[in-house]
Amino acid sequence: MIVQLARATLITVGALGGFEVSQQIDWSVQTGLSEGYVIFVFIILGASIGYVLGGILGRELTTAYRNVQRRLSELEAPTLLLGAAGFVSGLLVAYFLSSSLLSYIERPQWLGFLATILLYIFCAYAGVTLFMLPSRDVSVRWSTSSASPVDDRPPKLLDTSAIIDARFAELARLGLLEGPLRVPRFVLVELQTLADSADDTRRARGRRGLDLLTALSAGETKVLVIESDFPEIPTVDAKLVRLALATGGTLVTVDYNLTKVARVEGASVFNVSEAAEALRPVLLPGDELHIVIVKEGKEAGQGVGYLGDGTMVVVADGSSMIGAEVGAEVTSVLQTSAGRMVFARLKEDS
Repeated sequence: MIVQLARATLITVGALGGFEVSQQIDWSVQTGLSEGYVIFVFIILGASIGYVLGGILGRELTTAYRNVQRRLSELEAPTLLLGAAGFVSGLLVAYFLSSSLLSYIERPQWLGFLATILLYIFCAYAGVTLFMLPSRDVSVRWSTSSASPVDDRPPKLLDTSAIIDARFAELARLGLLEGPLRVPRFVLVELQTLADSADDTRRARGRRGLDLLTALSAGETKVLVIESDFPEIPTVDAKLVRLALATGGTLVTVDYNLTKVARVEGASVFNVSEAAEALRPVLLPGDELHIVIVKEGKEAGQGVGYLGDGTMVVVADGSSMIGAEVGAEVTSVLQTSAGRMVFARLKEDS
């Protein structure tokens, strides 16, 4: 449609231009042809040029129109409103500036006219750009809040590691994760990429996360997907931090490095591993415990066992008791970034 319209316009303009050219010189004297024939030739020539240029211009305008249409369809309602407000504001500023600008540029008139056009274009573009700077954060808040019209509490934003870990679901069921659970679309894409991986371990982790989300969508613990994205940010972790800052939500993760980075940038973070570590029973030197020795330790004579919460217990002189449940006395507790490690010795009566 745009191509046909452009061709019709330029054919008309070309035909009129050809007629005007035929009237500028007495072509009958120059060529020996009749006046009517010369006018006909110039009209046909101008219309032909308009047809060719109209096709080129029409195709370019069609491509530009489709790009603009696609871009507008990707924008949220707040972004469009802010862009429109910026456009109108820019035109108003250009109107007031142009009245004073034309008083300085009176001659030649074409220069003042050109300067006015450029001023309007610049102010309109600047207005749209400035007004749309905060639009990303506004649209993120819009999409996050519209996904949960009833619950106005800050959302809990799940990252890939938390979904694969799956402990967040039980914490939410127990009420330890207050607020609606949300999964950004880019996290879901990363899970799908993992599920399609050629590596068996990565594929199993990705499918586990997708299976968990599928099960939760049909249960009481609802997890909704939000469409917010930041195309200019390359990594998923950085997008999550930006999303948490934009929405005021809490990032739920088990990633130690992501936790540190998010806290440095001022985002709220709930680390599932830290919560699990805080809920483990406190062991002090002198406490007694019973544990099954499952393997030898790194040092000679050491035996290794595990508490019910996964805490590793290294028992001195316990290598000969593999497979047996022994009584042990705690000698020291070592806290590391990976968790807690307990050192103990065999009780004399075990």
